[in-house]
Amino acid sequence: VKEMFLGNDTVEIKDGRMFIDGYDAIEIAEKFGTPLYVMSEEQIKINYNRYVEAFKRYEEEAGKEFIVAYAYKANANLAITRLLAKLGCGADVVSGGELYIAKLSGVPSEKIVFNGNCKTKEEIIMGIEAKIRAFNVDSISELILINETAKELGETANVAFRINPNVDPKTHPKISTGLKKNKFGLDVESGLALKAIKMALEMEYVNVVGVHCHIGSQLTDISPFVEETKKVMEFVVKLKEEGIEIEDVNLGGGLGIPYYKDKEIPTQKDLADAIINTMLQYQDKVEMPNLILEPGRSLVATAGYLLTKVHHIKETPVTKWVMVDAGMNDMMRPAMYEAYHHIINCKVKDEKEVVSVAGGLCESSDVFGRDRELDKVEVGDILAIFDVGAYGISMANNYNARGRPRMVLTSKKGVFLIRERETYADLIAKDIVPPHLL
Repeated sequence: VKEMFLGNDTVEIKDGRMFIDGYDAIEIAEKFGTPLYVMSEEQIKINYNRYVEAFKRYEEEAGKEFIVAYAYKANANLAITRLLAKLGCGADVVSGGELYIAKLSGVPSEKIVFNGNCKTKEEIIMGIEAKIRAFNVDSISELILINETAKELGETANVAFRINPNVDPKTHPKISTGLKKNKFGLDVESGLALKAIKMALEMEYVNVVGVHCHIGSQLTDISPFVEETKKVMEFVVKLKEEGIEIEDVNLGGGLGIPYYKDKEIPTQKDLADAIINTMLQYQDKVEMPNLILEPGRSLVATAGYLLTKVHHIKETPVTKWVMVDAGMNDMMRPAMYEAYHHIINCKVKDEKEVVSVAGGLCESSDVFGRDRELDKVEVGDILAIFDVGAYGISMANNYNARGRPRMVLTSKKGVFLIRERETYADLIAKDIVPPHLL
């Protein structure tokens, strides 16, 4: 039964129940309450080590460093970021808040890169003071601000340049970032990227260290990565021809994950072989750079499960609705991206039925799955929504005045509470009533 859950190595069905890292999911739900995020420490370790092992060949054959910089936007819970830091993982941050968490997690500054297309002066100050590996510059305006800010601080800021290679990632339009029409990066074909780098070389307070590129998220086809790598390396060759040598090439995000459990997708080794083989084709033209990758989803998504309790069942002429206590405020992806997430009843039964699973929010988009075949559902059952470790809790919100859920971590050492459930008092903790309304 375990093999049916592609990508979920630490889940198994035994004695008619679902277990995560060896712990009964129903018992976890009963102890900690629902809705509840469960994160598997062992799955995160497996996912991280697959990247390290797959890209080890680059360090051996190119003689350069390979860095996994975890994309904090996927899930910035302190226990998760601390775990990854202890494993040796770096950080890809996109805000001052994420940089704060990365430093609190113990990530070395030389493994932190700062992304984003609208960095504020306050965030730039934080990055310079933290002595991060590089700001991935998204515009000439930003470059000027970094140089001016570094001058005020009497420091030098390391910068890499995010280029836009105009590569179609063949993914959802809302998570595609490397096409000309997207808001990210400096265009290569028009010469804007080269112009920006030449400007930086004339500046006193920035140090040009690399080239960055990120074409999108949830890629399950290797070919866009190959095209991206070729375009980046061709740009590196062009830079050398201009007398400019760089130390780092950052190729952005990692692989997608198997949300659909009946569809095999490429592995980290497939990705590594494609990228490494492509990069090594240029080793007679340029000195090989250090290689940085920024996976987020593929490190934590398959480690996460949202456990939710069935409170009501309602039959309509169209479908049988199963109403659960989780909602789109707890996990936005299905409502925002029409995203598919595998759902099972944590209690295995002989009879199956087709149902639609919905939350209790006042939105028709508050649906986790339509027309799904599940083991017969009864009021009180616990359902598990799979692969929510990325963009689950990080996108959760308080819509309909609902508190964000609890989160626990399962590991060989036990089951630990790593985020408390928000209370009603938390919902208004930052609100201020002016005197005339008191």
